[in-house]
Amino acid sequence: MESVAARRWASGLIAVGVAVLAVVFVAAFAIVRDPGGYYDEWVPSDGPEGPEASFDWSSSGLLVSFVDTSAIGDSVLERWVWDFGDGTESADAAPSHRFEEEGEYSVTLDVVDASGESSQAEATVGIETGGTASGEGTLGLNDLADNVTDVVEQSAKGGVVVVLVIGMFVVLTMIGGRLLRQGVRALRPIPDKISVKLRPKELELAAGERHSGVTPVPEAADEARPEATSDEEGRRVRAGV
Repeated sequence: MESVAARRWASGLIAVGVAVLAVVFVAAFAIVRDPGGYYDEWVPSDGPEGPEASFDWSSSGLLVSFVDTSAIGDSVLERWVWDFGDGTESADAAPSHRFEEEGEYSVTLDVVDASGESSQAEATVGIETGGTASGEGTLGLNDLADNVTDVVEQSAKGGVVVVLVIGMFVVLTMIGGRLLRQGVRALRPIPDKISVKLRPKELELAAGERHSGVTPVPEAADEARPEATSDEEGRRVRAGV
């Protein structure tokens, strides 16, 4: 009964160890296939993702047409605020504006989505009478600075999470390997002690090796043994024994 119970216990350890190692392998393989998806899942953003403002413009003489090209975030855009740089504004998504005179104007677009998140784009619009031009408005410096700050904070959080996940995988791998080894050892036990019997001559040689630090050659010792025996027999003959 004890043998059957021990084998079942060993088989259980092996099964648990293999299961733990399999879970670690599958999770690691999935992360390698889609690291970005797992990163976004582990390190979610602090709040809703807002829009990223941008626009295109084209001029014909003093008349300039504007088109909003902003990228929306988690919510749809609800409000547009255009500042044409000459003291006039518009709330249309794609307005047209006639300037009073040629020159360069700093035009900005503020967009606000349904969740209250906002973004601003800006461009320098140069126009001249009888000429044509075009360009685009890009994200403003304030928004760029905010984005950089958010990326740095997100990266710091992500670094901590990645270290913790790697540590968890290492610990689980060690646990799974330990369980597997224990199960295998239980099925095929290894004796705790190994008994070795040495003859007295070998013990004497071993003791001499420890004291002198020189490794003796067993064959030389065996060859010297007959000579010692011949000398002893000679002494016996001379003594008349």
